[in-house]
Amino acid sequence: MEDRLRHVVIGVGAGIFKSHLPALTTLPSVDLVAVSDINVVEGKRRADELHCTFYEDYRQMLAEVQPDVAIILTPPFLHARIAIDCFQAGCHVLTEKPMAIQVAEADAMIEAAQQSKRLLAVMFQHRFRPEVIAARKLLRAGTVGNVQRVELSAVWTRPSSYYEMAAWRATWAGEGGGVLTNQASHNLDVLCHLVGSPARVFAWTRRLLHKQIETEDTVQAMMEWSNGALGALHISTAEADDDERWKIVGTRGILELGRGTLKAQVLDVDITEYALQSDNPYAKPERYPYEVTLEAGAADFTSVYRSFHNAILHGSPLSSDGVDARMELELANAIIYSSYKHMEVELPLDRQGYADLLKDLQ
Repeated sequence: MEDRLRHVVIGVGAGIFKSHLPALTTLPSVDLVAVSDINVVEGKRRADELHCTFYEDYRQMLAEVQPDVAIILTPPFLHARIAIDCFQAGCHVLTEKPMAIQVAEADAMIEAAQQSKRLLAVMFQHRFRPEVIAARKLLRAGTVGNVQRVELSAVWTRPSSYYEMAAWRATWAGEGGGVLTNQASHNLDVLCHLVGSPARVFAWTRRLLHKQIETEDTVQAMMEWSNGALGALHISTAEADDDERWKIVGTRGILELGRGTLKAQVLDVDITEYALQSDNPYAKPERYPYEVTLEAGAADFTSVYRSFHNAILHGSPLSSDGVDARMELELANAIIYSSYKHMEVELPLDRQGYADLLKDLQ
């Protein structure tokens, strides 16, 4: 019989809990022993449904239950504080995205995980999309050569009623941003997962439609990587365009991604060689379709849990550990910083400078 890990859930009253439930109730590696929430009525109801113990105080739960794994589903502004408490109690931690609201908090979470010799994972299930897995393999194998340009457009249409569901949504104190720290965290994570973190950004954040929120509903950013590659992104909750479009142009080929789709083309000669050797001043290298087979699988929460459990029990690589997950948060913070300071921002981000800005915005 497979080893079982004793789990607790902090913030069991959160709406996102329903997405975690299949993994918590079907995986043989899960033993769900207790849950906590400050909403006593809802927390007790769910504990009764799950046949486990309820605690209003998560610290008391950690002390008495001594779990192997803590799942954090609270609003983002609580993630760092709770995660550090969990590490000090000896737990591995899986937290909802974003891992925190500012990168300095993520630093502290990572340090606490390392000191306790426990794992920190973040719920970035989009890394398990078949097209993302395939694109990452092609990029790492050098099939498209050196990346020259990255374009990303993503739309997560949200009505006003969405923001009214929770008082902390799209607030500086509760989320540390709007579309950037909520919906776009998945897009930014996939961006960093595929091509690494940019070295500098220049960005504009705007509140175009949802005037009742404090933070942004739309962002436009220009990016540059350390190898000279350039990129642009546009992400919004205020539009009704396609869900997601990617284009990654390399010296040897081109990738185009959408939700569930991946189109690849390769050049017959690397563009750097072509530019030096071609005697035709107006032609381009020939492009040919590159056959890509997408593996079966789903970008679901269960995939993240499996990776997390395999890392704990068997030492397997962790799909989205804290260090990797921090990249998207740092990029989101840098975009906000650039917009409010009206300047190009280099990464690593100035932690104190961003903390001061966030304090002013709250």
